[in-house]
Amino acid sequence: MIRKLAWLFIIAGGILLFYNAYHWWKEASLVDQDISAAETFLKDWANRTKHPTLDQGVPYPKKPKIGDKIGELIVPRLQSTLPIVEGTNEYALSKGVGRFIGGGTVLPGETGHVVLSGHRDTLFRNINKLQIGDKIYIRYSNKVFTYQIRKTWITHAEDRTVIVPIARPVLSLTTCYPFDYVGNAPERYILRAELIEIQQV
Repeated sequence: MIRKLAWLFIIAGGILLFYNAYHWWKEASLVDQDISAAETFLKDWANRTKHPTLDQGVPYPKKPKIGDKIGELIVPRLQSTLPIVEGTNEYALSKGVGRFIGGGTVLPGETGHVVLSGHRDTLFRNINKLQIGDKIYIRYSNKVFTYQIRKTWITHAEDRTVIVPIARPVLSLTTCYPFDYVGNAPERYILRAELIEIQQV
């Protein structure tokens, strides 16, 4: 009887020892996986820092400040190359064509709605001379984005249907209207273009 009890204790002890060893090994494997995932993340972060154009054209990790130049708007029909700056407040618009922030808008290179605004009496004073089918270009983050004008229209200043999210890559240029109006103009001139090509430069 004593021998049987001894054997039962030995067997139970062996099972308990095996169980503990298995769980220790499993936890160690999970720790190794976590370390491996962390190392992969750090390597990925380092690569993105070295190559600032990985996030669909968005500079990484630096975020532009209001008024910073982020690209150029090239308009062949007007023979003009205009600086694109971040933001659309008075400070930003005094330095260039402003990229609208918010409202579901995106940066060039991201799928969605890019909105650029300019003053009707300075950089966008001849925007109404552009025609349907004309091509305009954005140079941004080592790429040139080619857009083709699809339509233009005039709307009131409070129209909330202009600056909205759009599921396809499009560009809108906006400015105050009428062009010869003195003071705060009551309307807006809108130009909508569609992305047709992206080139690496």
